[in-house]
Amino acid sequence: MAWERSDTLQKNRTLFNPGITRSPWWMSFTLSNETDFEKELIFVSNNPHINQIRVFTNGSSTPFLELGDNFPFEQRPFLDRDLVIPITLRPHSQQEYLLRLDKVGETFHIEPKVFDFETFQQKKSDDTLVMGWILGWMCIIFLFALFFAAELKSWSGAIYAGYVLAISFWLATHWGLTFEYLWPGETTWVGKARPFFNLLTQVMILLLVIRFFPPQKRGEKMAIIIWATIIFQVILLIGVAFIPTVMETITSKVLLLQVTGVVSLLSSLLVLIYSFQQWRANVPLAGYYLTGVAFLALFGIILQLNQKILPMGLPSYLVDYGSAFGLMGETGMITAAFARRASIFKKEKEKLTIEILEKEKQVADQLIQVQEEERKRLGRDLHDSIGGMLASLYLKTETIQSNSPEKSIAELRQMIEQSIQEARSLSHNLTPHHLEENGLENVLQVQINLLRQKYPLDINFYFHLDSVVPQSLQLMLYRISNELLQNMVKHAQATEALLSISEIDGKIELVAEDNGVGINPDLRNKGIGLKNIQERVAYLKGSLELESSPGGTTVTITLPLHA
Repeated sequence: MAWERSDTLQKNRTLFNPGITRSPWWMSFTLSNETDFEKELIFVSNNPHINQIRVFTNGSSTPFLELGDNFPFEQRPFLDRDLVIPITLRPHSQQEYLLRLDKVGETFHIEPKVFDFETFQQKKSDDTLVMGWILGWMCIIFLFALFFAAELKSWSGAIYAGYVLAISFWLATHWGLTFEYLWPGETTWVGKARPFFNLLTQVMILLLVIRFFPPQKRGEKMAIIIWATIIFQVILLIGVAFIPTVMETITSKVLLLQVTGVVSLLSSLLVLIYSFQQWRANVPLAGYYLTGVAFLALFGIILQLNQKILPMGLPSYLVDYGSAFGLMGETGMITAAFARRASIFKKEKEKLTIEILEKEKQVADQLIQVQEEERKRLGRDLHDSIGGMLASLYLKTETIQSNSPEKSIAELRQMIEQSIQEARSLSHNLTPHHLEENGLENVLQVQINLLRQKYPLDINFYFHLDSVVPQSLQLMLYRISNELLQNMVKHAQATEALLSISEIDGKIELVAEDNGVGINPDLRNKGIGLKNIQERVAYLKGSLELESSPGGTTVTITLPLHA
């Protein structure tokens, strides 16, 4: 019987890690209570993934307690993520315990300890705090990854989010949290979950590095090896998830665990080597990945060797949280790489936007220049040809005035004179003469004087600009002002009007006001003149406010001084 066999290990040894095991292990211990009070103690295995623990006491051949992953979570005598055995010791008593620990075909690692209830609760609280802190970190990184995926509009961000999610599930499964909260009744899946999420994590990190850094010429061969490793692990994933018999026998479980361990080590090395190659090739941001992966690889390789190949006697705390600390360092560096890429992407986008705006401005300036040249040509032609012909015709009437009725000739002379004034006004509107020499204020004053002579409208003009206004902006202000004046004299039916151009707080404010009949709301958006004004103001990045009523109309335009 097991009670009669002697343990070959030292009695004071608490850490036991033989690696992958093919048979159950026995462990015995004795507890005594020399006090007058009953003691409540807690035995903790420090390994939440033992398939079955059978507990015997005081030489009995029948277990008084059975627990482990082969039983639903609710059947545990103490509901905790770890495998916990509650022990009651009567006063002045001694009790012997014998445990059969079955983790056949898997990595066997225990660091058993006995606590009083208060100490155990404190340890549980500390562990929960550490796990919550780590999973909270991974949750923040996951949200950042989703943001990068949306911001960069690239698959690498989505794959990074998948990697963070997979590694978070692996951590939670490794700590026994998923069996407690997500699948407490799935006794078959609980044994498959760890290798499944381990493989999925390796697939995602390989995909991430190959997508984030498309292979350069130096890394093409390595990229082929990475893709082959990804395909092989995907096949293993499908086998673990969908083939029921893949972990039923000891041989298949041991083989799967050994292959998974080798592939995990290979994946870590491939990511490390590939990142190093990209860094050597001066690929942007490769240094971030190299640092992060190296940080994780150091922890990962040590833990993989300790658990599956070369046991090194690492304490359970490092086994439980060492990989998590390595992952926090790795994800921190990878997230920094994504943040840097997002910053570069934003700067490139802003630069491209500026280039597009500058190109659009050049095209618009060229179009305006062509329009102004055409206006000048039409103005010259109107002044030189039609204006000249009308002037000649006006002089001709003087020679025939003596031979014709005086009244008819006077009417003809008046019509010709009006035509000359109209041609002069049209010519002046098409091209403002001597704008560069005389300045905007004088040219507008001449235009207002012509309108006063032609129409019964009293126009008040106010002009005050302290800053030097570019010639192109002066031309735009002239066009806008002239369009507003033409609307007043032709449509407003006003008797008084105001045109004001002033400088306020580094901006140009143009106000046109009249006491006319206002603008018909149905025609407000249909007038060509108003539409031309709106387009010019929009081109100059300004704003336009229009207030109209039967008592008059006020147009207020604000433009940047150096639009």
